[in-house]
Amino acid sequence: MKRTLSSAALALLLSLSVRPLPQAEPRPVLWQVVERAVAGGGVEAPAKSVLEHLAGVPMQRLTVLRRPSRVDESLREPWRAPARAAELRDLLASPVSGRTPAELWSVIPGIAAWLDRSDYAEPAAAAEDPGLAELFFLWEGLQDEELMGLDLLEALRQYVRRAGDLLAETLESLDAEARALLFGSHVAFCEAWYRSHMPDNRAAEQPSAEQAALFERFKKDIILRDATNRARNLGIASALLRLGTAGFQASLATRLKDCPKPDAPAPAGFAGDILAVVGESAADRVVLGGPRKGRYEGPAALIVDLGGNDAYSRAAVVDDPEELVSIVLDLRGEDTYATETPGPAYAVGGVAILVDGAGNDRYSSARLGQGAAAFGFALLADLHGNDVYTMHDFGQGHALGGVGLLYDRAGDDRYEAWAYAQGGGLGYGFSALVDGAGDDSYLADLVWPDVYGDSGPDCYHGASQGYCSGLRPEVAGGIAALIDLGDGADRYQSGNFSQGGAYYFSFALMYDGGGDDESFGSRYSQGFGVHQGVALRWDAGGDDQVTCRSVAHAGMAWDESVGYFLDDAGDDEYRIGGLGLGGAAQTGIAIFVDGGGKDRYQGNETILGDTGGSEYHNKPSIGVMIDLGGDKDGYSAAGRSDNTVEIDDGVGVFIDTTAKTLEKALADRRLAR
Repeated sequence: MKRTLSSAALALLLSLSVRPLPQAEPRPVLWQVVERAVAGGGVEAPAKSVLEHLAGVPMQRLTVLRRPSRVDESLREPWRAPARAAELRDLLASPVSGRTPAELWSVIPGIAAWLDRSDYAEPAAAAEDPGLAELFFLWEGLQDEELMGLDLLEALRQYVRRAGDLLAETLESLDAEARALLFGSHVAFCEAWYRSHMPDNRAAEQPSAEQAALFERFKKDIILRDATNRARNLGIASALLRLGTAGFQASLATRLKDCPKPDAPAPAGFAGDILAVVGESAADRVVLGGPRKGRYEGPAALIVDLGGNDAYSRAAVVDDPEELVSIVLDLRGEDTYATETPGPAYAVGGVAILVDGAGNDRYSSARLGQGAAAFGFALLADLHGNDVYTMHDFGQGHALGGVGLLYDRAGDDRYEAWAYAQGGGLGYGFSALVDGAGDDSYLADLVWPDVYGDSGPDCYHGASQGYCSGLRPEVAGGIAALIDLGDGADRYQSGNFSQGGAYYFSFALMYDGGGDDESFGSRYSQGFGVHQGVALRWDAGGDDQVTCRSVAHAGMAWDESVGYFLDDAGDDEYRIGGLGLGGAAQTGIAIFVDGGGKDRYQGNETILGDTGGSEYHNKPSIGVMIDLGGDKDGYSAAGRSDNTVEIDDGVGVFIDTTAKTLEKALADRRLAR
């Protein structure tokens, strides 16, 4: 039987046949420069083979759990990575930049998007989540200016209590054994991870059989299972962060200043100028401290301190499944937060928030704290003052399967840690340290041993300062960032695997907003991707000194990865070992761009737009080095000099051009020779 098309169907087909095909999105100008140089050098075929290989990596690794979509995207289309880095920078910078900084809670939807939580809903719009809607309704009630004194404290108690009940629901899929493992073994997990990174010549300090077994149990029953409701946890955190808004904290100082002092003594763990306490248990206890000195050593769901130079040995700590909310709002004073146990601002499963409003403060921790989370949400925000942060490891913006944030809005600050700190994450979480302005110093070095045992003198492990690692082979990494804004004269020092680096399906960024800075790195440092990672080191300007020990630095990539180093301007000096400054190997893509200035480049082999070995995948790499501006530069490598273009079959691309911008570099005729 012969079939014929109806006139309507025929018209539809004809309309489709003449519709123009969608136009490909133009690639960024940086990549256009690379493409023109590759084409002009006659190496399009090997370069294409690299791009095609990386584009296939996400499909080849489907068994790796929870790979961030922005990592997959940047492997498929590596030219997108700088735009994604700018997106991440702008998201995290908003609460500490500009004349009117955004509120802290406003970053939560963006963090949820970076963690691919499409099921996330803001409390104000959570129509399909009655619990979140109720929590936001309670928040709206707290805005009533006529609600004062003890009545306000009681309303705050109800608010944090309801948040705790909702957080308990996010853990309902955990049975008693798994819950005990999560809350009781996170510290031991960190110790096992630390010991697993000892070099072979320190075999006596390798994990014991018991530690190794606990590590595998924690990974299998907690990490691989991803047993908490992370989207809802973020929604609850967003609601609770409303307590830290500038306007609400200012109102607290007025609405609570006349609270009558209680007749009964303060609960154990609280002393000094304690004005009031409501709540029968730590899960809903609200403590009000006055304008003089207070001492805080006990658990509480909420502490509001109106002033004074206070001492905290427990502040914003969630380490008990029955007490899932812990918040400290310290409005002013030069305070000390010192503990030998996890904290301050440490959360397992729940939400821990510490907001310090003003004063030159001191934070001292051992392992885990200062914005550290495991399948929870932890935030430390210091809004004003010259502050000092010291700790051992796993903190200052660190997360495992959760969100760990440290914000410092202003001041000349000092950050010191051993390792896994300062925006150093592990697994599929979100870790960040964001500093708003000032002359700051960052140290994450000198304690953990060099993993390799052969990196040379003064090399230690760091895993910090905008670095994230997955847990090969099962678990992808997450998102990590160290962002320092303003034009301060900053100093950075970290051990191996640090300063804008990503390992195993992670995305990482280290960004400095300008100023004359010093950066000291070790093996794998300053804008490197390793084993399917994507990372950027970005400096917005200033006369900088970059010094790196051992190998693999400053815009490098290894094994199906992408690494960028971007310097916008300044007279800079780079002193590195080998494999860097646009050096790639094992089918990676490394891009180094210096935007102008009188620069000095010193290093060993496989540097300045060069590529190395390819035995892993039998495909080449792409290594690109671009120096703009036409100023007189100094190069230690043969064949590299001012106003020169060199393309090799490897595929290496070296461009030193008098063009002031990438747009003008496109017109350089030597790229299309």
